Amino acid sequence: MKRTSIFSLILLMIVLVNCSKDPNQAPDKPTITLERDVYEYLNTDRTGTAAITVTGNIEWTVETLAEQSWFGVVKKGDQLEFSMEENASLYDRVAKVKVSSTDKSLSKIIVIKQHGNTPTLIVDKTALKFLNPGDNATVEIRSNMSWSLTSTADWLTWEINGDQVKLIATANPAEGERSAIVTVNADSPIFNQTITVTQKGTVEFDINTKNVQFTKDGSSVDVLITTNQQWNYVTSTAPWFTVVRDGGKLTVTAPKNNFIDQSGTITITYGAINVVVSVKQAGITTGNELDKQVLIAIYNSMGGANWTGTKWNITAPLTEATAAASWSGVVVAKVNGVDRVRALNFGAKNLKGPIPPQIGFLSELVTIDMNNNNQQLTGTIPATMGNLANLTALTLSRSGLTGTIPVEFANLTKLTSLQMHTSNFIGPIPANVFSKMPNLNSLELRLNNFTGPLPADMATHPKKASWNFANICPQNTGFGFTNCPL
Repeated sequence: MKRTSIFSLILLMIVLVNCSKDPNQAPDKPTITLERDVYEYLNTDRTGTAAITVTGNIEWTVETLAEQSWFGVVKKGDQLEFSMEENASLYDRVAKVKVSSTDKSLSKIIVIKQHGNTPTLIVDKTALKFLNPGDNATVEIRSNMSWSLTSTADWLTWEINGDQVKLIATANPAEGERSAIVTVNADSPIFNQTITVTQKGTVEFDINTKNVQFTKDGSSVDVLITTNQQWNYVTSTAPWFTVVRDGGKLTVTAPKNNFIDQSGTITITYGAINVVVSVKQAGITTGNELDKQVLIAIYNSMGGANWTGTKWNITAPLTEATAAASWSGVVVAKVNGVDRVRALNFGAKNLKGPIPPQIGFLSELVTIDMNNNNQQLTGTIPATMGNLANLTALTLSRSGLTGTIPVEFANLTKLTSLQMHTSNFIGPIPANVFSKMPNLNSLELRLNNFTGPLPADMATHPKKASWNFANICPQNTGFGFTNCPL
């Protein structure tokens, strides 16, 4: 009975141990880590070592790449031991060794550089980061010439023991980080070298990246913040990415980008300090594929499923041959051998909803006609329409759009016709917009909610004589220009 109880107890312990392991938890991936990947030696050095750190219970081996008669390497425990012949020549020489796991799934390359028989100065660390309050680090300085140290920082001292230099920093009383340069002065003809030392202030703030980059396919990136301060963040007006905070982590997520490169910022604030993180995503270069994605955006934003005429097939290619059957109302033509969108003939098409800002990416667009859509368009004219540098005719009459004329229209220098009558446009006409359209023969602004004076630059427009002010001046009841006709 006693033996049975002991057996049962052992069995229970085994079950409990196995149950305590998360069956979904993947084992840690094995790694090979080098102390550094480049080692420098004087021409008289005969030996050297390199520490190797491995995780994941793996074995490793070492081999020399391209055997060198002057160099050898052996594995001793968790480090490598190098052997070298004295370099009597004036020229530096290099050997390479490869550290690999026994199954060859992991590997690292180490470069060993032995200087020639010339004046040489080797400083193994050129940048140090110190904590606060107080910190120190050791730098190895080796030379076949005399050398000395200098620095203007009174908070930084050093102790020299042979070729080992211990740099010591006192406590930093300031909030911000401070830095100093330690110069290693060598006898001529050796050039001096410097060591940059930075030390945290009383305010600690570390961030793992200030540049978040996405491919056009999108993904998520974690911005990690370590600080002893309270902090907040705000994003730029760019709506294409999202940010979720979890303690000291900001997870930035970007969906797939079907348009051109895009950018934004995240501003992290602690106290009076702002840290700006740049967020960028690659996109599609201008061309046929971008034009197609813009048309799909227009279709989705403006009720494409309910448009009159032949229904669109948004999965079809966008070409001259397929436009009539699959992209009703879209004119496609070759530009430099590429099928590009040249016109949007969307008059009386039952458009409904806002014009998406992506319309400004149709760089070869010449004509836009959204006339007579039963006042069903909503929102304002996207400022991005000002990017349509090749546009010659724009018709937005009887559309239902509101808002002002974008100042970006000053970029539409090829425009010959602008029809915006019988809608809900408001506000004064911006100055120095129409004067940038020297070929504007036809202008219709009547029956909107415009107010204020017509800008002075319209009075001197070279095509003013061709304008019919009966199509410009009359506005809806309660609205009107104060100086019309000019």
